[in-house]
Amino acid sequence: MDELKKTGIHKGQILAISTSNRKQVVDLTDRIGEIIRLAKIEEGLCTIFVTHTTAAVTTGEIGEGTEQDLLQIVEQVIPRIEFRHAHNPTHAWSHMASSILGPSLTIPISDNKPVLGTWQAIMLVELDGPRERNVHVTMVSS
Repeated sequence: MDELKKTGIHKGQILAISTSNRKQVVDLTDRIGEIIRLAKIEEGLCTIFVTHTTAAVTTGEIGEGTEQDLLQIVEQVIPRIEFRHAHNPTHAWSHMASSILGPSLTIPISDNKPVLGTWQAIMLVELDGPRERNVHVTMVSS
């Protein structure tokens, strides 16, 4: 751990997130903020990475149905084709959606908090739940 701190890299944490629906948006903002606060990083970067091919992380607005709008848009972006996904073609679209949205984010840290816009939240996007998801959080101080 001492060597990690010398280089500015702080040991990461893994958040275990249980989703309850087939498609769902989970707000991670407070949890990520708490990890940063406890790490006592004043300035730096925070990387958030989900280790699954049918889930994604992104930023967006939470509330007033915006999460459902996002899920609907993502579903409509993927055309209905004859997927070649061998083990279960019914969820092949969720692999495509995950790739489009992406598995990771890098958020700046300032004043021991994630730098986000007024309405921005850090979101886990579940595309094939319900499942247990692992979200890796790693921080680098500057």
